[in-house]
Amino acid sequence: MRSNIAVAAVLLALAGYIFLAAGTLPFGTMRVPQTAFFPRTLAVLLGIMSLILLARALAGREALGGGEKIETQGWIRIAVTLMTLAGFALVLERLGFLLTTFLLMISLLRAIEAQSWRKVVVVALATALISYAIFSLLLGVPLPAGLLGI
Repeated sequence: MRSNIAVAAVLLALAGYIFLAAGTLPFGTMRVPQTAFFPRTLAVLLGIMSLILLARALAGREALGGGEKIETQGWIRIAVTLMTLAGFALVLERLGFLLTTFLLMISLLRAIEAQSWRKVVVVALATALISYAIFSLLLGVPLPAGLLGI
């Protein structure tokens, strides 16, 4: 219970900080959001969720989801996932979006739950190509070309 109160307080403070820090930016409207729209909206949502957690903790009720203990294998998977995402960020510019996304998906699909290599390659390739098509071709977002020059 005490840990939930502490977590709720920290998250509530974080939400307040984000809300205030985004106050110097233009907000815009629902139809034309500007720079502060998303940070402030997410800060309000984080504040609401923090208040709900705080109220539940003060009422003596457990947080939803219970206190299931994470096994050692679970911690290893979490660490591998975080390292893979950090690696993705570090090599994205050099290798390019398509190749890096393909390698990221292979790593994640093998690390989280070992699948057959055929399935992993097909899903990784599909993910890389579909995300490239959405962001680069449909939305016009410039993505790093890297080694492939695409």
